[in-house]
Parts: sequence; C-alpha cells; structure tokens
Amino acid sequence: MIDPTLRAALCRSMTARAHLLGAEAAELERQADELAGDPPARFDDATASQRIAFGLACAAQSIRRRYWRELAACQRLMGHPWPEAEELGVEP
Repeated sequence: MIDPTLRAALCRSMTARAHLLGAEAAELERQADELAGDPPARFDDATASQRIAFGLACAAQSIRRRYWRELAACQRLMGHPWPEAEELGVEP
C-alpha cells in the first residue's frame, strides 16, 4: 500500500509535468502556425518553412499524447481510471 502523502506528491508532480508538456505542445503549434502559410496541394510542392511547420505540428501532436498519458496515469494512481484520456494518449 502506498502512503497517501507520497501518492499526493506523485500526483502533483505528474500533473505539473503534464502541464509543462501541454505548454510545450502549444508553443510548437504556435511556431508551426507561423511557418505554415497556405498549405500546398501536394507535400512535394511545400516550401522548406512549410515542411518545418509540418514537423513541428507532428512533434506537438506527439507531445500532446504524452500530456494525456501523464494525466491518465495520475488519475489511475488516485484510483480513478480515465479511459477517455487513455485513448487520447494512444499512438496512432
């Protein structure tokens, strides 16, 4: 059995990490939006900036999944399964 004080400290730490991940994902999304411009008809026609924007958007999506996994793990630790968040954290 885990000590309630330790459980609370772990949950606070997990939540803080999740919020840092969320902030990082938001910043990458902002950078991607700045670089993207109008999307080309084909990826081969994309400019270097648009390709970088695509990479940033993919990285943001991956970080967002980590955000949801972190929050779901915190909920599980508290004894509250959260299947919706667990599904959001699944790799495509």
